[in-house]
Amino acid sequence: MKKIIFLLIATIQFCTTTSAGISTSNIPIVNKKYQVINTVSGTKGWVALDVGIIGVPLSEPLLNQLMQELIAQNEADALVNIRYWNDKMIFGFITYHRVGITADAVKFEETQIPGKTDVKKR
Repeated sequence: MKKIIFLLIATIQFCTTTSAGISTSNIPIVNKKYQVINTVSGTKGWVALDVGIIGVPLSEPLLNQLMQELIAQNEADALVNIRYWNDKMIFGFITYHRVGITADAVKFEETQIPGKTDVKKR
């Protein structure tokens, strides 16, 4: 009987959930030519205190920070073909959230706008 109770409590306390998604880019890149530099990936995690239906994050979600780090590490201009996932693990009242990104780091090609380079002042 003690084993059944322990398994029931362990099942209730230690839960894990996950989700995933895809995005085209982190900034609008309509009509911009770019070259793929590298495929990048990374993960970040943060902790929250959850009591019933009330949750209090102990730090901010780190998705933006993770994307900026991946861009800076590769000296890129943007990320395209972003695949992301997040999961959370619950240990009693403490929830550990984790987010991961896999994307292509790109560098924009320099282009001249016709008619804008030969403008002379009168």
